[in-house]
Amino acid sequence: MIGEPELDLLPWSIGDLLRTASRQRPDLTALIVPASTQGREEQRWTYSELQAEAERAAAALLVHFAPGDRVATWAGASSNLLMLHLGAALAGIVLVTLNPACRGQELKYLLEQAEVRGIFLERAFRKMDNVAVLEAVRPELPKLESVFYLDAWSSFVASAADASPSLPTVQPEAPALIIFTSGTTGKPKGAVLSHAGVVNNARFTQARMGMAEGSAWLTVMPMFHVGGSVTMTLGCMASLGTQVLLPEFNPEAMLDALERYRVRMTMAVPTMILAAIESEQFDRTDLSQLELLITGGTVVVPELIRLIHERFGCEPMVVFGQTEAGGAMCLSRRGDGIELLTQSVGAPLSMSEVKIIGLDGAAVPVGQPGEICVKTPCRMLEYFRMPEKTREAIDADGWVHTGDVGILLPNGYVQITGRLKDMIIRGGENIYPREIEDLLAQHPAVLQSAVFGVPDERWGEQVAAAVVLKQGHNCDADALSAFLDGRIARHKVPRVWRFLDAMPVTATGKVQKFVLRDLVMAQA
Repeated sequence: MIGEPELDLLPWSIGDLLRTASRQRPDLTALIVPASTQGREEQRWTYSELQAEAERAAAALLVHFAPGDRVATWAGASSNLLMLHLGAALAGIVLVTLNPACRGQELKYLLEQAEVRGIFLERAFRKMDNVAVLEAVRPELPKLESVFYLDAWSSFVASAADASPSLPTVQPEAPALIIFTSGTTGKPKGAVLSHAGVVNNARFTQARMGMAEGSAWLTVMPMFHVGGSVTMTLGCMASLGTQVLLPEFNPEAMLDALERYRVRMTMAVPTMILAAIESEQFDRTDLSQLELLITGGTVVVPELIRLIHERFGCEPMVVFGQTEAGGAMCLSRRGDGIELLTQSVGAPLSMSEVKIIGLDGAAVPVGQPGEICVKTPCRMLEYFRMPEKTREAIDADGWVHTGDVGILLPNGYVQITGRLKDMIIRGGENIYPREIEDLLAQHPAVLQSAVFGVPDERWGEQVAAAVVLKQGHNCDADALSAFLDGRIARHKVPRVWRFLDAMPVTATGKVQKFVLRDLVMAQA
């Protein structure tokens, strides 16, 4: 199935997109960062101001780095982080976006794997001391030369004001972002996304949304994710909209921003949507201007689509995306009925083609399940420094193998029925069992563990772990949770624990996780 040609492919860099928007609507408000409860005042930039600020950021970056260098971000959303994103793009620097919740050995691995030369971070994230975490692993990172703190961003930019290096011409096919993803092995892989790939994915996605020029978009998706950095930030720019950037999600801040800025479009994972509806502030919030709420990133149950329609009073849309594909792959259309929205994840975007293949690699007929594959000019260039993994993900004909199982419906829409990859999606965040199992194996009392996902009404899926203890050892769920806390992000720590005498295994010794999942669900 080939997506309708809604737009042509443009050979643009992110800088081309920004400068075009600035030239077309220089005085339109491009970015708003709401005031915070910590006393920060509201911040605003027009498109011409945003371009000027991004160019100053690019010049400052080029004092310390060269085009093609990899520089990491390890922070939540902020105006400074957004300026860093745009500045790096104008400077031809490859930005490696890390989840601010990652800890210790996770951080070390990601920085090492991407061969990062510099990092920009917040000193603390959710009361966790990032400085101490980084300093603990920095001696093991000889290629990490420079550390900068985002609370000193203004000084960083100002210190290079006299240098004024000329900005390079950034080619559309050049790498722009490295965003980490993973598969069944649990070892994170850095998906290298090109400038033209992310720009066109954002253009194609916003074209399907059909938002009017000047509309306010509320960004609550994280900037280390394609949802925040590509779909919302670049998509808003491509549509000449006004981005309202929420530094950190909480339901009351989201609702306040929706009303205060008369937001017409936002995108949120199901967990965020449910939290907003359950807030005491929800019924007092004026949502009359909200036209569109896009959701996806995890299992979207039919009841959620109905809640969006009935409680938010706006049109729901469903998106299906993957980092390897450059962002969105499929999206529903404006005007789609509730029944269609609850049965599918939409149709392929412009310039994209979707096919369903069987175990033999051949395409299966319409209505038959198989692995979803997509061919798109927006796909990643490679997994950084992982040629074998790249060949596994992208075949010789250019098809991205998503690892998701689905059906192509007669109307050209795609229905998701399961996943090939042993991956948990909790609240829109991908969690890889092998990473957690490897850490549990380091505990002196643990003989064997198996980590898997179980259904959860709020989060889509929740992390569960089955554990076999070594003979003569005692341990409980609290002790193992405490052991993992600080070694991995808190959302990866299992919330459901089962202690067994032995694992259910196949004849070849492979753990049967579906049996464990059934056990947990039967005891729920």
